[in-house]
Formats: sequence, structure tokens, C-alpha cells
Amino acid sequence: MSLRVGVDLGATKIQTLLVADDDSIVARKRGTTPVTGGPSAVLAAVKETIEHLLVRADQPASAVATIGIGAPGQIDVAAGIVLQAVNVAGWDQPVPVSEIVGDMFGVPVALANDVQASIVAEHRLGVGRGRANLLGIFCGTGVGGGLILNNDLWLGTGAAGEIGHTVIVQDGHRCGCGRNGCLEAYAGRGALEQAARQQHQAGRPTMLFELMEQQGRSRLTSRVWLDACLQRDELALELIAQAARAVGTAAGSATNLLDVDCVVIGGGLATRLGDRFLNDVRAAAQPVLLRSDVASQIVLSELGDDCGALGAALVAGDRLSQR
Repeated sequence: MSLRVGVDLGATKIQTLLVADDDSIVARKRGTTPVTGGPSAVLAAVKETIEHLLVRADQPASAVATIGIGAPGQIDVAAGIVLQAVNVAGWDQPVPVSEIVGDMFGVPVALANDVQASIVAEHRLGVGRGRANLLGIFCGTGVGGGLILNNDLWLGTGAAGEIGHTVIVQDGHRCGCGRNGCLEAYAGRGALEQAARQQHQAGRPTMLFELMEQQGRSRLTSRVWLDACLQRDELALELIAQAARAVGTAAGSATNLLDVDCVVIGGGLATRLGDRFLNDVRAAAQPVLLRSDVASQIVLSELGDDCGALGAALVAGDRLSQR
């Protein structure tokens, strides 16, 4: 049996899976993304997390046929290079990820955008099974997108599906990409944290940062946001409602354009917040949609935290079979 490693490289976490030929998950291991040291520190952490994954599964490195990595930001798929990942500390210049990780393990490494990998997994193994056309909107540190059209991942000229950087408010909030009014500036966890800090520093009471310290975190993680919402923290509820409205507006508008079979809402923040967030997204999409009945086709990711890494493993297997 040959095995594939899937890696979901995020701004705060490194999720890895060991995947068998039948696409079943053999083992899981999660690591933390370093916030200092730039690409070399992050890729060293990827190596360490994969090694721990193999130990957990009691498998030698020689059992791995290929590695797939889903990374945020702009990707040159053919070259295996992350061109820029603004939400990962220090990744503002091109990084040849496939070459570096390939040299570490001596196997082919396939690189993909993280949300594009996620929507591949949902299409084949998750909530998108049996559907030919899907749009993914994944809310984590940023907001990413992926698009399946006629059962194929649509790449366009390389940046298709980047719904996080579609403008939903003309001359709106500043986004990390340098533009104004992007969906990510309203629904990305990084932007939400920035807004929370600004309001807290201006005197707005909130338990968000107290919860962050209690949980031993340096950032407002999805768990912190969930706990604050469950405890009815006014600022947390307000900002999460803003995020849901923004995602719903974008989902509704994109559905009018593409008429997809379903819109998959995923990512760490949306997955953690669950059905309440989904219902708010649907409510915000309803008045935007030309056909209001399709709001029910906006659904939560079925694969949860496994989605990105599983999709990366699937992409890696596809590319290995095409060689």
C-alpha cells in the first residue's frame, strides 16, 4: 500500500494527514505555524509535523509516495511556488515550497492553493458529492475561495475563485492585500481581530482577549471567538454577525453569476461557529439572490478540519498518476 501525505498550511496551524490508496485517513497530526523566522522556520515545522505523523502511524518515510501541500495566497501550481501569502508571517516573497519539501523527503510534492484543495475534497468525498458545480468560501485567518465547474477544478489563469478579494463594499475597510472593501476585510479572522483590538483599545468592553490569554493563545483563534459568542460577548457577536453578512452577500452575488449547485462554507472560523453562522449567512444571502429558494444550497463543509489536508493529498495523487 502506498501512502500520501496531505498538508494544510495555515497562518496559525499545520494540519497533516496520512492518506491510503482508497482515500481513507490513516493518521492525523497537527502542528503550529511559527510566527517568526519566515519561510525557513515554517517549512522546518512542516517537516517536523510530517515526521511526527509518520511516527504516530508507525510508518517509515519510504512508505510515502507523494506529498500534497495546500497553502494560502497566490500559487504558481506548475512551478510549485507560493508567490505571496500575506496572512503567513514573512511570506511576502516567492517560496519554492515543492522543491524545498521534496528535497526533505525525496518524493514528488504537489502544491495547491489551500481552498482549491479543500473544494476538491468536498467535491469528491464531502458535501459536494454528486454535484457538478460548487463554490467554496472558506473563512480562516483570511477568506479563500475555490471553484468546481462541470466536475473540474477551475483555475482560470491561476487565480480563479479568489472570492475573498472581491469587493463587497466600495471604498470600504482596508484589506491585507492593499485594496479596500474586500470580503476578507470583513470576514477574515485576522481582520476581525484587528477590529476587535481597535475597539477594545478605544474603551469597548470585551472578554475576547481575556479568553485568549486563558487559552494560552497569542491570537484570537476560532475557539476564542466561539467561546466569546457562547458567553454573549457583545463585541464578538457584533463582529461575527458582520462577517456572516459579508459572506452571505458574496455568496448570493456569486450564485447569481455562476448558478452553482451549492456554495460550501468552510474554514476554521465557519466550521467552529457551525449552524448559527451558516443560518446568518443564508439570511444575508436571501435578499441578494435572484432565486431566493437557493439559499438552502449554501451548506457547511462536511469534512471540517480535515478538508484542506485531505484535498492536498487528493491533488498530489492526481498529479502523480498523470506523470
